[in-house]
Amino acid sequence: MQIVNDLKKLPPIWDQDQEVHDVFMDDGYDQNKVGYWGNVDGQKTLVGFKYATSAQMGRVFSSMNSSGSGIYDVDGMSYTVSEYVENEVSRNKGFAYSEFKGALIHHGLKLAGFSGKKVSLSTTLPIGYYYKDGVADIEYISKVRDALQKPFTSADGADLASIVPNMHTIQPESVCAFLAYVLRDDAEEFEDINGSFCVCDIGGNTTDISVLVPGDEITINHKLSGSRHIGVLNIKDTLKGFLQQKFQVTNIPPAEVNRALTTGVFHFMNKANDVSDLVQSSLIMTAKRLMNYIDELVGDYSLNYIMFSGGGAQLLKTALRDVYKGAITTDTPEFDNLAGLALAKSL
Repeated sequence: MQIVNDLKKLPPIWDQDQEVHDVFMDDGYDQNKVGYWGNVDGQKTLVGFKYATSAQMGRVFSSMNSSGSGIYDVDGMSYTVSEYVENEVSRNKGFAYSEFKGALIHHGLKLAGFSGKKVSLSTTLPIGYYYKDGVADIEYISKVRDALQKPFTSADGADLASIVPNMHTIQPESVCAFLAYVLRDDAEEFEDINGSFCVCDIGGNTTDISVLVPGDEITINHKLSGSRHIGVLNIKDTLKGFLQQKFQVTNIPPAEVNRALTTGVFHFMNKANDVSDLVQSSLIMTAKRLMNYIDELVGDYSLNYIMFSGGGAQLLKTALRDVYKGAITTDTPEFDNLAGLALAKSL
């Protein structure tokens, strides 16, 4: 996979004239990750990029020229998608079938160049939402799928992508991360994975823990699997609170919190302030909560493998590896679910 950080440099779609295009989305509560088959130097390549899961009701900007922003209308309501708005995206189970979610997904399809094109969409859900009493929650999954058939339009007049209803597949997140690892290019045969395999997928709002037993089919131990509201957003909320307290400011845009988290610097009153100590404290607090959850769920169970994936795995990598010796992480854990979606499509 080629990961692109500059949205202005996204490669073109591999086959522009194809009737239906495969698109993959790990549509999380903090970041939306998008994958599609692009033309990279004449080669068909899986291209991945991300953008903030940040939207506000109404037309916040008077211009559509704000970098990476978009305004979408549906059923008489407008939604502005941008990391520079006051984020109103909810963190509950209903977000997956909300109009906020629809606007965010159409925004990602537009950024990737699928305006006016038909797409076969693959998306994800936390494992605790995907399953109910050990079986796929068909009613909830259908509700998520149906929500994307609402008649969204773009305020700039551009045609939006058409999501083909019977081609929209939804997969549990941590299982996708597992596939990304066992089917990676340098992996041995799938059957060489012996014994229980625990995937700890640390997302934006939830951490999914799945204990999987590979074989002819992937078996999920549901008693040892589940989701809890621990994730990257907890780190950001904690850091935002620290910044508000230290600098006596109430309104800090999500983009500024993100920048402080990744750089350790907070720009305030024309001064670059070192806040690396606050960042570290925020990471440690969330890591401790996460470790308590892992211990609570699988602490007494003998695991052959433990893998950390998701955006939180990148941020908490040092703390987690100090405790879980031999833990597995890929080079790009934030994109594991996306890679797994593409691999699942090819099976």
